[in-house]
Amino acid sequence: MGDIRDHSVNAHYAGLLGLGQPWEVTEVSRSPEASRVRIRIDWPARTAPICPKCRLPGRLHDKLERRWRHLDALGHETQLVCAVPRCECAEHGVLQVKVPWAEPGSRFTAHFEALAVLVIGACRSLTQAAEVLRLDWDSVHRIVERAVARGLARRSTEGVRYVGLDEKSFGRGQRYVSIATDIKASRVLEVVPGNDQAAGESLWQALPPEQRAKVEAAAMDMSAGFVVATRVQAPQAAIVHDKFHVAKLLNGAVDQTRRAEHQQLQAEGDDTLKHTRYLWLHGQLPEAKQAGFAELLEINLKTARAWAYKEQFVEFWAQSDAAQGMDFFSQWKRSVMRSRLTKVKAVAKTLSRHLVHLLTYFLHPITNAVSEGFNSRIQAIKADARGFRRFENYRARILFHCGKLSLMPDIP
Repeated sequence: MGDIRDHSVNAHYAGLLGLGQPWEVTEVSRSPEASRVRIRIDWPARTAPICPKCRLPGRLHDKLERRWRHLDALGHETQLVCAVPRCECAEHGVLQVKVPWAEPGSRFTAHFEALAVLVIGACRSLTQAAEVLRLDWDSVHRIVERAVARGLARRSTEGVRYVGLDEKSFGRGQRYVSIATDIKASRVLEVVPGNDQAAGESLWQALPPEQRAKVEAAAMDMSAGFVVATRVQAPQAAIVHDKFHVAKLLNGAVDQTRRAEHQQLQAEGDDTLKHTRYLWLHGQLPEAKQAGFAELLEINLKTARAWAYKEQFVEFWAQSDAAQGMDFFSQWKRSVMRSRLTKVKAVAKTLSRHLVHLLTYFLHPITNAVSEGFNSRIQAIKADARGFRRFENYRARILFHCGKLSLMPDIP
């Protein structure tokens, strides 16, 4: 390496790095073959090291040489090198002095980590970000973990009044994670493994007890685990069963009715319901499909009647208050129970058992739309990563992209 020992150059780099006393740049060297610039920083001899905890001078115990990747300079990779002193403090023992250009335990300067956070946020995958930053995958993942840890330490949950609890698939088979969202702020609060009561309680515990007690309502599906977890951890919170989950149940009943009827018709040589699944399950049909769907509705099909009950239930959410909602539901259920649509009747019975938490919607008109909105982002994270073997990696990526955290390191 070629050495650049000019004092003005060293002072120039010290100024660029924002170094204060007693740190000083003592050498700048360049390696043209490796396209690398190396900046050596020293803690002057006979200068008492400062304890990172009490900020008082202590005795020099020893020095450990370390290196940090810094922002590239004119196409050259830049490294900072420093023999960092360890302070022997009478109160706190032997601790390494905190350097102003990087966070403890990091192999990168704060400036480089700030750039990395921006690159990771803009890339589709960590592999892509690693290529741009010229790092290995593990190094990029550690940057993500540190960024999330920073963000969670800084995050304020003050003002959280409405919470959403939902489950997402994690891997192959029946593997799920549970997610808590701040509905008003449109952010993910926490991700935990599983989808049972223990998982629900862990989600609630992501909020400090004093803030948890201020939550007014929580939107969730009808799983007993989330309901019981809410009763245990936030008993004052009203439970609102999510309208998207109700729509999913009714769509399922329509689709099951269609399948059974399609098999029956096919046995008779009738393909009326062939390739019609999309028509029954989607609310807004393309104009080119509307005429054909209108003709299907004119035929005396069980599927058409099941679809009609599903569409009617949408009016439940538009009632003016809980009393009107109760009247509407009672009439809708009576009509359903007189039908021969077994799948729709089963959903009506389920909704009836949970009616009290459906009617809560009229006091707290919240839904898990925020969580549903994150679905595409989370699915993209999974697809770009080609799945996750470790839950911790999945959680870190979701919080990085969906947590609205303050991810940037403190820049000196």
